Amino acid sequence: MKNSRKKLAVKIIAVILAVVLIAVGLFGGYLLYRFSCNKSNTTNSYDAVYEAEQVKLSTDSNGIFKVLKINDTHFFDGVCENDKHTLDDLKAILDKTPCDLIVVDGDLVDGFNLKTTYDKFGAINLFANLIEEYNIPWTFAPGNNDFEIDGSNEDIIAFMMQYEHFVFGNKKNVDGSMQFMIDVYNNDKLVHSIAVMDSGARKPKAIGPYQPISENQANWLNDEVNSRGVKTSVFFHMPTTAFQTAYDDGEAYDGFDMYNTYPYDEIKNDDVFDNVIKDNNNITLISCAHQHSNNMCSFYNNRYYQLSSVSGYSAGRNDFIYPSCTLTVINTLDDNVQTMYSFEQIRA
Repeated sequence: MKNSRKKLAVKIIAVILAVVLIAVGLFGGYLLYRFSCNKSNTTNSYDAVYEAEQVKLSTDSNGIFKVLKINDTHFFDGVCENDKHTLDDLKAILDKTPCDLIVVDGDLVDGFNLKTTYDKFGAINLFANLIEEYNIPWTFAPGNNDFEIDGSNEDIIAFMMQYEHFVFGNKKNVDGSMQFMIDVYNNDKLVHSIAVMDSGARKPKAIGPYQPISENQANWLNDEVNSRGVKTSVFFHMPTTAFQTAYDDGEAYDGFDMYNTYPYDEIKNDDVFDNVIKDNNNITLISCAHQHSNNMCSFYNNRYYQLSSVSGYSAGRNDFIYPSCTLTVINTLDDNVQTMYSFEQIRA
């Protein structure tokens, strides 16, 4: 009798283990599929990014150039309540905010999301169609969440290439999926440049440590800025260690909300970029995002460090944060770095 009970118990345990192993295997296989699949449904080749023409834009007659930054929208499908609220706000902001360039500064879409209703590229399409209505050049600096599931950053960029006003570029043998310069002219004279960069993500996807901007990216930026010899504004998603120093020791920009909800230097060992570019006096603005409930703009070491809180309602944030976009106005003819910029948070 006892042996029969033991055999029955062993069988039950074996069945339970088999079911668990099958479930784990199926779930693991599903994860592998989701991490590797491309749902962009585009025929564009990412390789075209390496052959993109140099982007050249112009100031107004007074040398003014305006950049509107949208970041951390974390779109889920483009049609859920939060996403519709975000799109409505963005339309209201764009309707009242003339600008010369729109920078989508990372985490446009949600990251690791296994819900069957998650529609990454459907959301990107709705967002891009809204932006296209304004006939304004726009670009994308990849965030740490954009690539995590249902397509890589390269897939996103290839998908975005279908839109008329999307500008892009990259250089082979430099880390990251988006690195390029935008040259800004006044009366046929180069007066400013804008760098758009990929600041990396977690490795492995979604669960590993953050991978900071690499030395070859920082060297690429230094070389591009030095070859132009004009003041340069840099946009990427995740802040570097210098943002904490700028927050603590810099001069706060008057009228810009300053929040220190999370440490600005939370990405460890992320000082390679700062060390490479610290003495480059032509890098006059570094503009980031990523930390949803942080917000700052400080002048430090003869440049501005500016970080924007979220632009979308699907992004996690503290209750005191209201989604907004950041307008950066550059007086490209002003030689004084501290006065050549003005910053404003724009709400719907």
